[in-house]
Amino acid sequence: MQVFPTAYFPSIHYLRDLLQATDACIEWHEHFQKQSIRTRCEILSANGVLRLSIPIQHEGGQKTPIHALKIDHSGTWKNDHWRAITSAYALSPYFEDYAAEINEIIYAPDEFLWQKNERCLQLLEQVLNKPIKVRYTDSFVGINGITAKSAFLEREGIEMKPYQQVFSYGKPFTPNLSMIDLLFNEGPFLRNWVLSSED
Repeated sequence: MQVFPTAYFPSIHYLRDLLQATDACIEWHEHFQKQSIRTRCEILSANGVLRLSIPIQHEGGQKTPIHALKIDHSGTWKNDHWRAITSAYALSPYFEDYAAEINEIIYAPDEFLWQKNERCLQLLEQVLNKPIKVRYTDSFVGINGITAKSAFLEREGIEMKPYQQVFSYGKPFTPNLSMIDLLFNEGPFLRNWVLSSED
């Protein structure tokens, strides 16, 4: 069994590992880690990599398991995320094809973080036209491999076939961004980056 954290618009590295795992499981009982892929994704803007984070409700110093972690719907984060994504990808090849789905995920009134993140995988299923076999842990197991906050968000040492990015003209390719970057730039061809050659 390979155990992964829940993830908000997951990175390409995360999706590649998740979809190629023979027995993938999402840790449902770990305590929340701030500033990690659980609530954060990274897109490419005109000014470089931009981090988008979902605010969560804090329970007065208590350690909250992921399955009970609630999203903080106050503030302007939904508008901020959508504005940033639109600004970054309005000119991308597949923006018109998937903008409505991304918008729906952001603005959906999900109570819990895992519900929002599950929507991201459901969109991926739709794009790939392939079921994603993932289950949640029944009790605490722990994440396999690297458990640092930067897990699945790293760019150094990540080998990835380049693709054309909106702001990449004359600039080096930026690997391992959110699925949003790959989806808007490659559309259904994202399978070439996240699925094994046998799929």
